[in-house]
Amino acid sequence: MLRIEVLFDKNAPQKPSTNVLHALESEILRKLQNQYPDMVTRVGFGSQQRVNISGTKMSEDKIRIEEILEEIWLDDGWIPEENTTE
Repeated sequence: MLRIEVLFDKNAPQKPSTNVLHALESEILRKLQNQYPDMVTRVGFGSQQRVNISGTKMSEDKIRIEEILEEIWLDDGWIPEENTTE
């Protein structure tokens, strides 16, 4: 079973909002769930920033998933607009 874990440093001065975390997880699911229906994802905070991909059968699968995750990250169209009213 494929498992993708994207963690952001909980001690970083600039942390993504909960809305951004949910949007990122939704976009990962949208892009990959058809190919990996039993995939498990976790997007949240940890002691350090990291991306972990496990459960792939071939190294080519892991490389392709890494490429897709990079494409998601670089295409910021999935990021919700934050209300900045003060």
